Amino acid sequence: MNIAIVALPNCHASGVHGVMDFFTVANYCGRVPAGDSELLFDCQVVTVDNEPVRAYSGAVVTPTVRREDFRPDLIVVGSSVEAAVSIDRLERALAPAIPIHGWLQQAFERGVVLASVCTGSFVLAEAGLLDNQVATTHWRAGPLFRSRYPKIRLEEEHLLVDNGQIICAGGATAFMDLCVYLVERFASPSVALACSKMLVLDGRRVEQTPYMAFYSRKAHQDDAIRKAQTWLEQHYSEPVTIDDVAEVAGLGTRTFKRRFKEATGETPIGYLQHLRIEAAKHKLESSREQTARIIWGVGYEDASSFRRLFKRTVGCTMEQYRKRFSYVTPMAV
Repeated sequence: MNIAIVALPNCHASGVHGVMDFFTVANYCGRVPAGDSELLFDCQVVTVDNEPVRAYSGAVVTPTVRREDFRPDLIVVGSSVEAAVSIDRLERALAPAIPIHGWLQQAFERGVVLASVCTGSFVLAEAGLLDNQVATTHWRAGPLFRSRYPKIRLEEEHLLVDNGQIICAGGATAFMDLCVYLVERFASPSVALACSKMLVLDGRRVEQTPYMAFYSRKAHQDDAIRKAQTWLEQHYSEPVTIDDVAEVAGLGTRTFKRRFKEATGETPIGYLQHLRIEAAKHKLESSREQTARIIWGVGYEDASSFRRLFKRTVGCTMEQYRKRFSYVTPMAV
């Protein structure tokens, strides 16, 4: 199987070379036990203009073949780091990929499987290949993706989304999860498992939700709503009603709810819940404080209700989150 990895300017070098390394390991794991000399995968790096590109780290990524001379069965589009940050940087990040839109479209029409890593999904979307499909991307880029491509159903909580001929992987290191999945699909589950063991990959991740952070979406022009957001960030741990926040904004309650949703994409209650969850996550990461005290400290009296909200939003329990992300040394027993 021929695989082309597309390296774009400002890409994650690891997302290009890591994919190459993974399929090299797959070749080893697939052929050594069988005593076979034939490679399962011929994996090559291509660029838009066949010239080297500079990764975000400053490393130079060099194509291994000319794009026009290689006929892939699978194309993996790598990420561009700054695509997730702002609309201005997104435009600059996507511009270099415009010349390969036609190449991707023609490949799709020939039956080539297309895959994206992280913000590589933007390239497929720009080429019109994800319209009326389900997709995922880096969780930080979710709001930009959703507003730019209303015809695409974005499910950024998922780490992998498979539409059959198009597969999207979420965050930057999701290339590892994508590679395991691709080897399982195009070689065998046993080869994929052998690769995971060889590369010491622990299990299969399914969701991005535990890694998501809430950003307070203030890049709008509504000063009254921005004032309310700032007030909520300072008073989230107190008993708060929507009427209270509307009064801070100097608006009637109905008008406030409508304008808050228009400006932030969230309801006021949803926004407050996100603030409280982020505060709880920070405490779980940075302290040994009991979970019940954390819940009370972020403004919830009903611990069971907050635990359900936390699990629904973050994708794991508070205890599981602390075990995975705490950077505090456990107390000696």
